Amino acid sequence: MEPGAAELYDQALLGILQHVGNVQDFLRVLFGFLYRKTDFYRLLRHPSDRMGFPPGAAQALVLQVFKTFDRMARQDDEKRRKQLEEKIRRKEEEGATAAAAATAEQEPVPAPVQEVEVDSTTDSGGPQEPPGPQGAVQQVAHHSREAEPPGTGAGAAEVPRRPPALPKCPLQEAL
Repeated sequence: MEPGAAELYDQALLGILQHVGNVQDFLRVLFGFLYRKTDFYRLLRHPSDRMGFPPGAAQALVLQVFKTFDRMARQDDEKRRKQLEEKIRRKEEEGATAAAAATAEQEPVPAPVQEVEVDSTTDSGGPQEPPGPQGAVQQVAHHSREAEPPGTGAGAAEVPRRPPALPKCPLQEAL
C-alpha cells in the first residue's frame, strides 16, 4: 500500500468506528467483513485450490501487521518522551540561568579595598606594656606620621614602647 493511500480510507473507517462506538466492535466488523466477503478464513487444502490461505498464514499475516504498527507506536512514544525530556531540560536550564542572573543583580560582590597583613608573632622576651591611653596615643601618633600600609617595614619596627622622657626644666635641675 502506498504511504498516502491509508488516509484515503480514514473517513470511512472513522464513520464505522463512531457508529459501533469502540475498538473491539470495530475489529469484529472488520474481521466479519473479511469472513463474509473474502477468502481470508478459507484454508488451502490441496495444491489445486484457488482460494484461501495455507494453515496459519492468515493468523501470521494479522500478527505481522499488528507488530508493524505496534513497533511504530513504540517509536512514536520514545520520540515524544525524548522531546518532553528535552523541553523540561531546556526549561530547567532557562530557570537556572534566570535565577543566577537575578542573584547576580541582587547581590553585587564588593571589590576588596585594601589587603591587610597581620603579624601574629609577639616578642615574649621583655615586659609588655598594658594597653591603655598611652599605648593608644602612640599608635595614633604613629599612624598619623606615615600613611604606609601595615607591615611594610620601617615604620612598623620603629614604634617605641614607652613615651620619650620629657626634658627637664632648669628650675627642676636646681632642686
